[in-house]
Amino acid sequence: TPAALPDSHVHRGPVRLRLRVPCGHPSYPLGLQDLCPRLVFGKLVYRCKTHPRHWTRLICDSSSWEHRPVPREDSGQRASHGTFGRLSCSFGRAQVEEHTMADVLEAVARLTDDRVKAKFESAISVVERAIALYGLPSLAFSFNGGKDSTVLLHIIRAAVAMHEQASPSGAAQAKVGGLSDMVTFFFDNPADFREVVAFTYATGAEYNLQLKSLHGGFRQGLEALLESTSVKAILLGTRKGDPNAVDQETFCPSSAGWPPFMRVNPVLHWTYHDVWTFLREAGLPYCSLYDQGYTSLGAVSNTHRNSALLKEDGSYAPAYMLPDTRLERAGRSDPARHASVLSDACETAGVIIVGDEILAAKVEDVNTRFLCKELRVAGWRVCKVAVVRDDVKAIAAEIKTMSAAFNVVLTAGGVGPTVDDMTLEALAEACDTHISRNPELERRIRAYFGSDVTNAHLKMAEIPEGSETSLIEFRTGSGALSPFPLVRCRNVYALPGIPSLLQEKWPEVKADLRASHEASSPLAPFHSVVMRLRTDDETAIADPLKAVAQRHGPNVSCGSYPVTGQADGVGLVLSVESKDAAALEAAAKDLEAALEPGMLSAKLSDNDFLGANGA
Repeated sequence: TPAALPDSHVHRGPVRLRLRVPCGHPSYPLGLQDLCPRLVFGKLVYRCKTHPRHWTRLICDSSSWEHRPVPREDSGQRASHGTFGRLSCSFGRAQVEEHTMADVLEAVARLTDDRVKAKFESAISVVERAIALYGLPSLAFSFNGGKDSTVLLHIIRAAVAMHEQASPSGAAQAKVGGLSDMVTFFFDNPADFREVVAFTYATGAEYNLQLKSLHGGFRQGLEALLESTSVKAILLGTRKGDPNAVDQETFCPSSAGWPPFMRVNPVLHWTYHDVWTFLREAGLPYCSLYDQGYTSLGAVSNTHRNSALLKEDGSYAPAYMLPDTRLERAGRSDPARHASVLSDACETAGVIIVGDEILAAKVEDVNTRFLCKELRVAGWRVCKVAVVRDDVKAIAAEIKTMSAAFNVVLTAGGVGPTVDDMTLEALAEACDTHISRNPELERRIRAYFGSDVTNAHLKMAEIPEGSETSLIEFRTGSGALSPFPLVRCRNVYALPGIPSLLQEKWPEVKADLRASHEASSPLAPFHSVVMRLRTDDETAIADPLKAVAQRHGPNVSCGSYPVTGQADGVGLVLSVESKDAAALEAAAKDLEAALEPGMLSAKLSDNDFLGANGA
């Protein structure tokens, strides 16, 4: 930073002003904007936790800054001439600080959420393992200025601090310089928000990152990076639920066809709530766009404020106040997704049926058929159904697996008052939280049962703790709120196992699922054409089915189902499904034309074609 700038100065390249100002100072942050009205700001604000006069760090950064000072009176000091010294008179004092890597450990010590603290420690272990395997010079860190990579930055800083403090030279190496041994890269894209770019540069300077800007496509940039460095592994801020997180593990080799390197995902199992709890409780800086209603950042052209944060006065709440974490990406639109109607607005679902009575064949499972049918009609693709015994560990393991693999999970059973009702306890375990009695539910249950209330009744008031748990309300016949609402934690819905109760409460679940897509794109329903054939020989239609599937691509799905005991003598049913009506019609026409004469008995559309006797 130059000691002084002339009255009119044009500088091409990064410009940094590092100031320390008291919180609540009348000049912060508008004073600097008035002095330098054309400066692009990247604000790094450390929240004051204990005292209103604690100093706060502010860094302003830009890639191209035209400095035209505007004289201003402030606290008796006239800030003219644009000099750094005069500027410091208006804002308190200017100071260039020496960062230590260990300050993040002090920040983390302030965390009050034990669950997030445990995840932080687990993530540090992953980074430490990567350092042990590859060494700092062979590690790279992908930093894009977003909330997830910002969390990862401080996890890396903590891991490096611990690694270097344990080295022979001890704490002396834990000062600025540790991260400079590791390559940090970002993709400098003109389509990105200027606030994101400014924050990225400012953070790189603040923490002495060896920041490399890459250009072009992601693959080309990585190839250039790997060819020009000794990098063998890349630390990424990928979380489960991200579009690119399918089948990824904590240590995951790059995909076939990509340059060979190890993907390291320390925050893979962090949630949206975990990220914001960590950043806010530790008082760590993040991009200012997250305080303006943005919850997921991409290019300017496909990123918008999240409508779920819109307030009555037209302003937007900050990202950490998002009421439904499933809407994290509701402000993102991707035109490329519309190339495929099937993949666009087609979400995946998993169903978990809980109960020893189902596995012992003491009770018939009718919930699976109902849920699969209703989800399909609503546009959801059911990818897996599992029946699990009454065991907390078994239920929790299945919930954890499915919730990571699918967009939504529905459980049926195990939410009642008896000792074998364990689903909510398992849901809490799967979501890394605890189960406790909810005061509002307890009040309702006590009011409902009156003097007859028992501990068994009150067991139904015990739900997973935390802001990621919500109640799906519905009203009784009298219009009062039911004492037995449904519980949702993250993307998992816990439904009753009694079929009549499940079906009674299903409309509220369906409405909640629909609401989760109103901010982005609504789900289109599946449509089907069914052909009933006078044959039971599946080999006779194998080739026509294969040809139609290949010709019409992934937008259309085809299948065959043998049936028995049909009054019309039908032995085989063909099904063609799609969300695209035109594609469905074309595929059905081609399939019908490929059938042998006289084979087709009936052709139906959007019908429950298997019937009561379907196999």
